[in-house]
Amino acid sequence: MADLIVESYRNSSVNSILDDIAKKYNIDTFKDQLKNDIPIDEIKFKYRTYSECIRMLYNAVGLSKSKD
Repeated sequence: MADLIVESYRNSSVNSILDDIAKKYNIDTFKDQLKNDIPIDEIKFKYRTYSECIRMLYNAVGLSKSKD
């Protein structure tokens, strides 16, 4: 079973959040990194799968992520 992510971030960017998740949860986040990083004021993940976190991140910055 995949690890559920429980983290909160303030004044971060999409790529820095993905880097932190990669380190803490040993997940390859490279394919989800943005070419042009976008700041995020605040986001909280409460027992979310990685794919849910990606959708939440992208939605928070006005992008869409299609379901894999």
